[in-house]
Amino acid sequence: MKPEKLPLPKIIAYGFGVFGWSLSLNIVSVLLAYLYLPPAGKGLVNLVPQITVFAVFNIISLIMPAGRLFDAFIDPFIASFSDRSKNPKGRRIPLMRIATVPMVIFAILMFMPPFRTENGLNIVWIGVIQFGYYFFFGLYVIPYNTLLTELGHYPNGKMQLSTTQSIGFMLGMVASTFTAQYTTEIQQFLHVADRLTAYQYAIIIENIIAGLCMLLPALVIDEKRYCKPGESNEPLWQSLKTTLKNANFRIFAFADASFFMGVAIITSGLQYYITVLLGIREEESGDLMAIMVVVILLVSPLVGLLEKRIRKKVLIIFSFTAQAIVFMGIYFFGRLPIPAYAQAVLLMVLFGIFDAILGILPTTVVADIAEADTKATGQNKEGMYFGMRAFFQKTGQTLGISVFLMLTFYGKDPGHDLGLRLNGVAGCLLLLTAAAAYTRFKDQPNHF
Repeated sequence: MKPEKLPLPKIIAYGFGVFGWSLSLNIVSVLLAYLYLPPAGKGLVNLVPQITVFAVFNIISLIMPAGRLFDAFIDPFIASFSDRSKNPKGRRIPLMRIATVPMVIFAILMFMPPFRTENGLNIVWIGVIQFGYYFFFGLYVIPYNTLLTELGHYPNGKMQLSTTQSIGFMLGMVASTFTAQYTTEIQQFLHVADRLTAYQYAIIIENIIAGLCMLLPALVIDEKRYCKPGESNEPLWQSLKTTLKNANFRIFAFADASFFMGVAIITSGLQYYITVLLGIREEESGDLMAIMVVVILLVSPLVGLLEKRIRKKVLIIFSFTAQAIVFMGIYFFGRLPIPAYAQAVLLMVLFGIFDAILGILPTTVVADIAEADTKATGQNKEGMYFGMRAFFQKTGQTLGISVFLMLTFYGKDPGHDLGLRLNGVAGCLLLLTAAAAYTRFKDQPNHF
């Protein structure tokens, strides 16, 4: 039976799913280092000792990214398991339902250290809890992303779902940046004196909301009704091998990993750049992120129009290069002859313009590669393509987080901020690397 076109309410429900996991993930990405190793003068204390390894790496720069690296390595296994699933209710949705509640529980536990003062056992706590979080995160996200190809079987379907996914992700990111503001309000209205405790209350509430949003598409979308049928009987290693033999996919994956490594550096330091380099109150970070989302919402509908007239390859290379210039601007934060808040707004506007393109098109590129492979081989292993994309993506993010935390060793406080500025340089170089790599991608013209 031919699958039905996904109606608009269910497309929106699909977007709620990415909003949920984006909210949860970005709380971890932005606040984990900030709360365990805070800058001076923010009413918080160090929860982990700054132990150095080889006089370069602090111990937290090695422990925290380990969870993302674990996540990256298990993604191909989850992808293969999903592709070969014989579950009568579908290959993707049942896994999403299983993963949601445990992921929320581990997300909350991540911010519940056993000791509220500087203690090495808090590092052990992060190291253990994050493995549970990232396992269930992958168990939800790999099937979720794969649905984009299978639900978007009709004309312009993949672009619609990718646009919805991009907007949902950015809204989740923005919602996560309001955590500091929620924390202040909790302190005021609930008379919570300790700021760490108030942060924990805010994080609990946000993760419950994230879980409810993640459950929505898993409950309202009937996979058998709306997804094109398909199956794969390739064993894990054979599926992995044939996926990596695709030269075009390898080029895409390298560029994508470089991009996400650069973005991880900038995202991890966002709260620092705003409060330390620009001297803006942390409660205002949510307002700044809201500006970026407004820009993305305005630009996203135009991406589909651009994609019909300009090759995806050209749009992606241009956006990588432009984003590199934006990231380089962080090095000069607080030193430009314009007000600090104006500098922050300019960053958000420019970042939003190019992120709208890079949040939509690369996902459709993976879907196109997977669809072409299915036509060539007869094996429906979309999950493996999205799983391997996630592997390279998360490996890049892991390295990016490590670079950020390593560079904080060279300064993360007002008046001693070289490490934060160097993150802008690192992000710029990585985006230029992504642009250079993507010039070798073989893209088909898609303009009329």
